[in-house]
Amino acid sequence: MLELRNYSMNKIFVVILIILNLIACNPAQKASQNKNTSSKIPFSCLSSQNQCDINTELGTFTIEFSGQIEEGKVKTELPFHIQLTFNAATENTQIKTVNSYLEGKSMFMGKIPVFFEQTENNSNVMRAETLLVNCSEEIMTWRQWFAIEVEQEGKIVTQDLFIDFDSKRL
Repeated sequence: MLELRNYSMNKIFVVILIILNLIACNPAQKASQNKNTSSKIPFSCLSSQNQCDINTELGTFTIEFSGQIEEGKVKTELPFHIQLTFNAATENTQIKTVNSYLEGKSMFMGKIPVFFEQTENNSNVMRAETLLVNCSEEIMTWRQWFAIEVEQEGKIVTQDLFIDFDSKRL
């Protein structure tokens, strides 16, 4: 009798696992839907940002945020978007790749990679989605590092820069 009961419990367990796996497939559909609507996301500079527009010899880089923002600070543990816009100083200059990561400035909490992708409409506009972890501090200052490869007159030039901004704990 005990073996029959264990057999039935195992069947129920397998059915529950199958159902959970089927439910887990749903977020992939939502992710593709979010990608289609990401061009409509409003972006702006944070009031806690140390720089919004960064002028370089290559042109101006503008870094803006969108998502759960409160009092000019990004809320932790909630996804948000970062947009990097490049206004080239010369024609035929465009972004090729962006390597970026976030790290705590006021408290080191490791490096969080940020993966940028080109938007469909403009090769000089790159977007990423990321989130920040909670910290023991109510307000945390983060530093985002960028290594941007730009193609200028057939040559690849790397522009390094960073910004600081604050997050607010949930």
